[in-house]
Amino acid sequence: MATIDEIIKQEVNPFDPVTFKTGNFWLADKQTTATVDSIHQDEINQIANVLRLVIRDQYTRTVLLEGDSGSGKSYLLGRLKRKLKPYAFFVYIDPWTDNQYIWRHTLREMVDSLMKKPAGKNDSQLSLWLKGLSAFRDRSMIKNILGERGLFIHNFKSTYPSGIYQAREFFGVLYALTKPDLYSLGCDWLRGENLAQDDFKALGVSKSIDSEDAARGIIGNFGRISASTKPILLCFDQVENAPTNASQKPELQPLFNVNTTLHNQYLKNFIVIISIVKDKWHICKRHLEQSDLARIEKQISLKSINLEQAEALWITRLYPLHDQATPKPDSPLYPLQKQALEQKFPGGKANVRTVLGLGGQLFIEHKLGHKPPIDDVATFKLIWLKEFQKTQQKVERIRQFSSVDLTQMLQQAMNALQINTDPHLLNHAKYSSYSFSYQHPDKTERLGIFWNEEPNMTSFNAAMNACEKDLKKNCCDTLTLIRAEKLGQAKNKGYKLFKKLFNGSPHRHLTPHLDSIHYLRTYQLLVNSAGAGELVIHQQTLDLPTLEKLIRDSHVLQNCPLLQDLGLVSKPIIKPDPDLEKIKDFLFNLVKTQFMIGRQKLVDLTMQDFSHIDESQINQQIQTLCQENQITLIPPDAKPQDQSVCWKPPTKNNTSP
Repeated sequence: MATIDEIIKQEVNPFDPVTFKTGNFWLADKQTTATVDSIHQDEINQIANVLRLVIRDQYTRTVLLEGDSGSGKSYLLGRLKRKLKPYAFFVYIDPWTDNQYIWRHTLREMVDSLMKKPAGKNDSQLSLWLKGLSAFRDRSMIKNILGERGLFIHNFKSTYPSGIYQAREFFGVLYALTKPDLYSLGCDWLRGENLAQDDFKALGVSKSIDSEDAARGIIGNFGRISASTKPILLCFDQVENAPTNASQKPELQPLFNVNTTLHNQYLKNFIVIISIVKDKWHICKRHLEQSDLARIEKQISLKSINLEQAEALWITRLYPLHDQATPKPDSPLYPLQKQALEQKFPGGKANVRTVLGLGGQLFIEHKLGHKPPIDDVATFKLIWLKEFQKTQQKVERIRQFSSVDLTQMLQQAMNALQINTDPHLLNHAKYSSYSFSYQHPDKTERLGIFWNEEPNMTSFNAAMNACEKDLKKNCCDTLTLIRAEKLGQAKNKGYKLFKKLFNGSPHRHLTPHLDSIHYLRTYQLLVNSAGAGELVIHQQTLDLPTLEKLIRDSHVLQNCPLLQDLGLVSKPIIKPDPDLEKIKDFLFNLVKTQFMIGRQKLVDLTMQDFSHIDESQINQQIQTLCQENQITLIPPDAKPQDQSVCWKPPTKNNTSP
């Protein structure tokens, strides 16, 4: 049995900023922390009422969700998904990277979300959506649906005789979704992938969804045939990260063009939620067309919480510690006090993030008996690791992203490393968005990047022709083609041109690996969070320049293979065991941010993040850190389960990095 103060010294800070990092609510199907139901309950009810209206009459409606930074928008979306998932299909749409691709981006993100399996279901949302269509549910057609493709298409065309874009090809792909061996290909076509010719043939289609008009048409198909299914909720989150206009303000008109089209074309059964920071919305809406603003049926502004709700937030975070304690503390707030809330928020209104941050600060001060120094880099490294691990779980292949998205990811990472980049290198309507130029700090030449992952060989030939044409015009001194997809065969025109151009003298080809995408995507997600005011360290909301500095100071991009191959970060001369190095770094950063933690708790948390490592290897790294005089064990001679691990701040005689 342990007292509450003994437990506090052994446990991590329940208000740790790493735990409040939010983002794509698709990754939060399971409720990992207790909630305070009264917080934003009115707003959730308002959105639920909009959903009821759509279920009743199938008319598309739009909700704008605004709130101050830290007011809990993303957290609300997660709660909304958990509450309403029996009644709607949920789609999360990341910020788009290029206004010329917004329809294609929306379609790709929509299909990606529909491919996810809801908690407790064996089928994806897309399969459940398909089975919910009236044509599919017609029992007299089941035998035909599961049999011959032509009859399937005929029956669907009979059920939906007009208004379907590329009806035969679209219904043919829906048929492919019913076949396990064709399901993935069908999804890739719907996502807008420019597939190989053999794949087109297998699906019975002639070409890809390769334009904004085509993407708009396919999204329209989902709306036109969805009246008999559950509504599709399209959540455009963090839209303040939209491409900027000449005034460096987010350009939201393309998004509202999409929204108005969904309304004007009478596409049924959609709910559009647009989530944005309040001050950015007030700036951007002045530049939007009034007719587009009129398409917002419900505007919801997240309110501040009151002190009773703030107190309840603290209690929910502290409860797991209190539950372990004997005897139980007199107050469910211990070691915090309600007076601290009253002093911090004399007006009685508070921001969710500020409440949690204050709780974390006071918790650590009680734990140590004094106000400790803070280390932004150590905290950031833990945030990075959590995001990186989530990205590894979610991103399973390079082509999960379009070439446009991959290009921007790389450009963002290079900007963080203070490599000046200039977008749209190639003078081609399509491939300019796949390319950019940059200036290496150690070279005088103008260098170029062209990232193309389209598997279609006809498209690859066109891409090589575009490269040859612009290289003849001296678009850059050296062009690097980044491509993991196949390059074709010796007989292909595109392959021959590739071998001629990218032979290493001076232009070259690099093959990216999936781990590079994990680095680039993790950074992009943090950029989006910073732009939305959701990236916080020690109660400080990080802007993009601060994030970029932390990226450089923490060296988290140092091990990205693609950046190493480009010569933008240095490769280690002697490669240490990467797993042991990561464990050692994690242990040190966790102790550094918690200041004091039970040794067994430290081991348990490390094994959660590095499940393939055994306990003896973790203890070995703890001993190494002790020998390096970076941490200390208290009491030194006690059994490991009775020890605490403490950080040893550097002194004049202890200057460990």
